[in-house]
Amino acid sequence: MAQPSAIGHIVWHDLLTTNVGKARKFYADLLGWDYEVEHATDFVWKSGEADYPLILHEGEAHGGFIEIEPDHQSHWLAFVAVDDVDDAAKRSQKMNGTIERVPFDIPGVGRSAVVGDRQGGLICPFVASHDYPAPTGVFIREELLTMDTHSARVFYEGLFAWSSEQTDAGDMDFYSSFAAADDSPVASAVAMPEGLNCAVQWIPYIGVAAVDIFAEKAISLGAHMMLSPKTVEGIGRYALVRDPTGALFGLLNSER
Repeated sequence: MAQPSAIGHIVWHDLLTTNVGKARKFYADLLGWDYEVEHATDFVWKSGEADYPLILHEGEAHGGFIEIEPDHQSHWLAFVAVDDVDDAAKRSQKMNGTIERVPFDIPGVGRSAVVGDRQGGLICPFVASHDYPAPTGVFIREELLTMDTHSARVFYEGLFAWSSEQTDAGDMDFYSSFAAADDSPVASAVAMPEGLNCAVQWIPYIGVAAVDIFAEKAISLGAHMMLSPKTVEGIGRYALVRDPTGALFGLLNSER
């Protein structure tokens, strides 16, 4: 039986971090992740040799860690399956976005690029060079923290052919949900919460059974609480955390 199309779905995550060793220990201690280190003699993310630790959970790879310069901000990057990376990058520019990294090949993996939306949120169009199904069960929700959800809707509908549905909270432009061409929900855009001082960015949510317990454990391991645990009808209970290297991520016990 043929695998369902991954086009429009988020299929991979990389953590670009200023301290891979510290990040590996934190997520292993918090979530029980294992790692398998691949060594590249000509690393695609920077010149020269480098290790690329794959994130393993229950024997399946879900993403990886990439070391960045210490004066940069650690952050997660999501990869979205598309038909043509080069075309997606060009479309981002036509819609007043940016190409942060021109399309590049990852030997044995696929082709990707890094593009920015109109407010600076970064995401990666991606075409795999293999036919393995996308991993599931770890990163269960993707959310764009943005200053303008309407602008985000227009941009990502054009970039990935996502459909979207807007929900307003009073007079506030608040929430947009995105779906792929097969009508599967893939992501959402949320107005930047008041008091949360951070750049526009995509945030991965990691599925856990007990958000409050895992949030407390994250803090004990050196993370910082950005949004304390709360429950939202139709979504579930979640918290937003900054890991010890500075990257934002969410913990979620989903109602779906």
